[in-house]
Amino acid sequence: MGLKRQQMTALSGLMEARFMAGQGTLKQRLAEEARIAASIAEIEEARRKAMADATDPIHFSPSHARATNVWLRWTEARKAVLNRDLARARAASASARKALARSFGQMQASRDLARKL
Repeated sequence: MGLKRQQMTALSGLMEARFMAGQGTLKQRLAEEARIAASIAEIEEARRKAMADATDPIHFSPSHARATNVWLRWTEARKAVLNRDLARARAASASARKALARSFGQMQASRDLARKL
């Protein structure tokens, strides 16, 4: 095997390793995105339940209404933070997806060049 072919085979192996690392990165980014989205869904479900409880005459009392109001304001603030984090996570996922597509193309090109030599 010639020197150039050995170098291209080595380069092809490096590009494949880079692609596999990119797959791992994307998987982590998508998992983080899913975790944050699940947290938002949990808060929304808890808010719906609290609102349903607040309209139930059995649970009504002035102190319960105040506590529910404070808690609902806290959930709105928490949801805003989570939405910001979700936007960042989605941007990171998009960036990782773009990098993965590029590394896939480089891996394919290096394989083709290695075969041609």
